[in-house]
Amino acid sequence: MSEQIRGFLCELTSKIGWDGVTALGTAALAILGILTALYAKRQLEDFRKESRIKHLIDLVDQFEREPLAGYRKSLGQVRAPQGILQPLDVDDPPPALYDVINFFEHMGYLLAGNYLELDGVFVEFHYWILHVWADARELVKNEQSEDPVYYEYFERMEKHMEEYERKRKGRFVLPSTTDIEDFYAQEAHLTSGSPIPRQKRSIRRKRSGKPPSPANSGSSSV
Repeated sequence: MSEQIRGFLCELTSKIGWDGVTALGTAALAILGILTALYAKRQLEDFRKESRIKHLIDLVDQFEREPLAGYRKSLGQVRAPQGILQPLDVDDPPPALYDVINFFEHMGYLLAGNYLELDGVFVEFHYWILHVWADARELVKNEQSEDPVYYEYFERMEKHMEEYERKRKGRFVLPSTTDIEDFYAQEAHLTSGSPIPRQKRSIRRKRSGKPPSPANSGSSSV
């Protein structure tokens, strides 16, 4: 220990006594503990944020690739052949519809468990969540009439999307039948592995019964 430090401690002890020195040491240790805890908390928050981002990236990758891309394409072809939305038989729905809403149920579970951030889910998936919900909500309600636990996380997530959109725009309207037809017409032309477009809805079709060309679908950033 240097003479300067030794002299400082002797002078401090003479002024405040050993009890004072002990109190200062205890306070210093407490402050050090608080700083260490704050640093650890920040590190944990950073780790959790990185984990949420990774979960979201993994979901986007699953959504764009097989088998989900195939399910989505099949669903678009079955639900809106020639661009016309078909009546949904809730007692015998297309199997691909279950595949898609099961994916969203899993996503909703991760969101509810704080494994995903709402902002990220909205940016990446709200277009699909809202359109699939608008088409499948009667099926979900039918399933929930047997057991309320069915697709509860998908429903919660969709409600979060509605609230987010209301805060962002001051209003919210579920996709119309025409919007759903446009949506499925695009899904029917999916190419597996292609990036999901950052769009809110496709360009409005004329009611000709013809699906829009993928080259003319356009996109806009959220």
